[in-house]
Amino acid sequence: MIRLRLCGCGTFVRRGVMPQLRKIETIEIAGVYDANANSSKDFANTFNISRIYSTYDEMLNDKSVDAVYICIPNVFHKDHAIQAADAGKHIFCEKPMAMNAGECRQMVEAVEKNNVKFAIGFCYPLAGPQQKAKQLIDDGAIDEISHIHISFNLGGYNKETAGWRCDPKFSGGGPLMDLAPHLIHLACFFYDDKVKSVMAYVNPKKSETEIEMDARILLEFSNNKIATIDTSFIRGNMHHYDIVGKKGLIHAFETMCWQVGGTMQIEKDFKRSPVEFEPIEGIEREFRIFTNAIETDRQPFATAYDGLHIQSVIDAIYESDKTASRINIIY
Repeated sequence: MIRLRLCGCGTFVRRGVMPQLRKIETIEIAGVYDANANSSKDFANTFNISRIYSTYDEMLNDKSVDAVYICIPNVFHKDHAIQAADAGKHIFCEKPMAMNAGECRQMVEAVEKNNVKFAIGFCYPLAGPQQKAKQLIDDGAIDEISHIHISFNLGGYNKETAGWRCDPKFSGGGPLMDLAPHLIHLACFFYDDKVKSVMAYVNPKKSETEIEMDARILLEFSNNKIATIDTSFIRGNMHHYDIVGKKGLIHAFETMCWQVGGTMQIEKDFKRSPVEFEPIEGIEREFRIFTNAIETDRQPFATAYDGLHIQSVIDAIYESDKTASRINIIY
């Protein structure tokens, strides 16, 4: 049994995470901390959690705690993760890993120094639809892949509707920090490879007071394959991806979400057929893998190194737009 404590209890934790954590018999959730004490109390009452910590230090000093789940504004990820590692606690941190790759490197160092497990919240590849798409790729259903396109847009996000996620002091950016980490990681998963270089168009340019609202990205992988990504807070609410091979195409619509849903098709010779997939929930599965990693001394599905790589790509995207040039990934 892994004794997990929650740091942060916002909407995503309430609606997306807790319903899945409560299914996992190997996790005990007996404590919560949030900077907003009223939120902690309401959350504890809602989910029948017995312990409310008044400070984060109090949580980390609790010897009964095995691991902490960090789901708070991005600007606090680095310090909270390093504190947890120094306290000997295993860490599950939501994406993005930190505000920039430099912060991620500090987190990697702390995790290695203290020999604790660190998982980053990249759940999309573990969901049923994406598992099925990867199976089709590996089975050669559409032959060699030549291009992947992934699109995810949340129209209507702004400071009034999305709060800190649209404040660069707390989020570090807009859709490039909120949505793109998932999309870049998913492309890496499908290709089983890492990004080598990027070119990007970002609008408007991120500043100290304003986030970007729209981005178009070209990713080149080390195997010279290509992926394109578009993500936005101003275009309509929808998400989909296309995986293009020499002998066909896999199209998935609305499959990248908290709950399993959407549709998938495979196209060959200009004929489309539906693809069935198992209703596997990605969030539940990533936490099961995390707890198993702690118990068996293995690595989680997405590690601190994965988080560092993805954040290095995001940093390069901002730099590519700023300089109007192709940027190689250094991490």
